[in-house]
Amino acid sequence: MKIGYITIERFERQGQGIPRYVTMLYKYLTKLNGENTIYKLSYKSLSLIGEGLSLELRSIFSHYGSYDIIHNPIGFIPIHRIGKVQYIVTIHDTKQIFPNSIKSKIWQYLVVNRGLNYTLKTADFIIVNSSQTREEVIKLGFDKNKIEVINLGVDERFIKDIENKNTEKTSTFKVGYLGAFGPNKNIKFILQTAELIKDKDIEFNIYGNKEYWYENFEQYAPANVKFMGFAPEEKIVDVYDSFDVFVFPSLYEGFGLPILEAQARGLPVIIYKYGEIPKEVRKYCFEAENPEHMAQIIEQLKVNGYNEKERKEAMDYARSFTWEKTAKETLNVYKKVLK
Repeated sequence: MKIGYITIERFERQGQGIPRYVTMLYKYLTKLNGENTIYKLSYKSLSLIGEGLSLELRSIFSHYGSYDIIHNPIGFIPIHRIGKVQYIVTIHDTKQIFPNSIKSKIWQYLVVNRGLNYTLKTADFIIVNSSQTREEVIKLGFDKNKIEVINLGVDERFIKDIENKNTEKTSTFKVGYLGAFGPNKNIKFILQTAELIKDKDIEFNIYGNKEYWYENFEQYAPANVKFMGFAPEEKIVDVYDSFDVFVFPSLYEGFGLPILEAQARGLPVIIYKYGEIPKEVRKYCFEAENPEHMAQIIEQLKVNGYNEKERKEAMDYARSFTWEKTAKETLNVYKKVLK
């Protein structure tokens, strides 16, 4: 079994979302099955045309005939194969929420929508991160017998040294968010919640790369909200540990890994009740119906603390998602496809 595993060089220097999946899955696949079986096909993006079109263009001129399987773990980017090689794609989500701009609409059409449609026509097998995405892919017309749900994992860093976690408390009660600023992340919900909080000891710390829609939020943020910038991978656990509560009010997630990472560190997590977040991930979350409700939950947690029984159940559940399990189940898909 010889697997060509497609990635983008930049992903290895980035953390959240798809880059985390691509990097961690490869790490554990090679750990379990050896580098002589899993070959990384790492591409550089061409700055003039962007990552998506760069990867698609390079795939046209790549020779994949020496592999038994080509696995595209990035998902939404069309990959052109040559010969009889089996093609597996990981679909992370099917619904992207884009702002109403020409640039975004072009990206949506050329890469995301087109890439998903191409994948549905050409893939021999599809891996999805959640049962929610599986149902979405089936509704789009893909054979349900050729789809496997393989959940993401929680990095070992989030599991180790919980006993030594810094529990030193200050007078400030910190509500944290860590992620992107795209429309589906619903950052406005957090800002509206913060505006309702009158307790001066409650502070909101929002971490994320200062690009795309970031400026739209910073200029309208109330005084109790601090934008902290990008959270470096080497400090990611410390960032979570600096929070007392984690909020993640997304409108839509293909999985929602930060929820499990926060719970693995013992944090209570509040999500938007009506957001489309997979049942595997939302199981132990507090669910806020609106910003007023989220503010109420935050204030109650500050006064009463996080119930220890609920905390332990959520933490144990989050820690049951491991990258080793993700890799083992992915290897089983490879073997199934080659039978």
